Amino acid sequence: MSLVIKVALCLLLAIWLFAGVIIGVGGLTKLSSDETLEKLDRNKSDLIKKTFPAIKTEKGATIGDEYTLAVYNEQQGLETYFKWTVILPQFTAEIITAMSFGLLGALVNVLKDLAIKRKSLLEVSCITMPILGLLTGIVVLGLSYLLPTVLTKDAGEIRPMTLMFLCLFCGISTQKFYDKIESFFDKLFTKQ
Repeated sequence: MSLVIKVALCLLLAIWLFAGVIIGVGGLTKLSSDETLEKLDRNKSDLIKKTFPAIKTEKGATIGDEYTLAVYNEQQGLETYFKWTVILPQFTAEIITAMSFGLLGALVNVLKDLAIKRKSLLEVSCITMPILGLLTGIVVLGLSYLLPTVLTKDAGEIRPMTLMFLCLFCGISTQKFYDKIESFFDKLFTKQ
């Protein structure tokens, strides 16, 4: 294999990794922030009572209680570092985050083949495996909505943080994941 091809494949893997980490961290930060905001909302009445001399923010808003300050700090961090998570609708950001975790899982799979199995760059799928990882994130997200409603009467919500790491683990073991899915649907559709 020529040096140019090796460098190009390594660069491609680095770009996949960089994009997956940046988008994954941004999406995970948004999910964590959403959970924090939910907790703040549950304690809103207590926090609003805790007042202090009013302060002005950089945007000109006036804050005079602990609840408003905590919400502002959560929003400000997201807007500063991960603006896309605030601009996009929540479900769109969730899809992108699931895809990035599926991508990261697929990259772990590729790097595992390189490092542990000692495969060469030409033997691993530097293009198709990451793309399959992106799609695996969407499949896992879809299953997280589909299966609870099909299998239970009371469709409980899956925790978004749990879902993202499930996407990561399914991306790592992509082949086993798709084998299980095929087996599940074969059994589902062949039941009498």
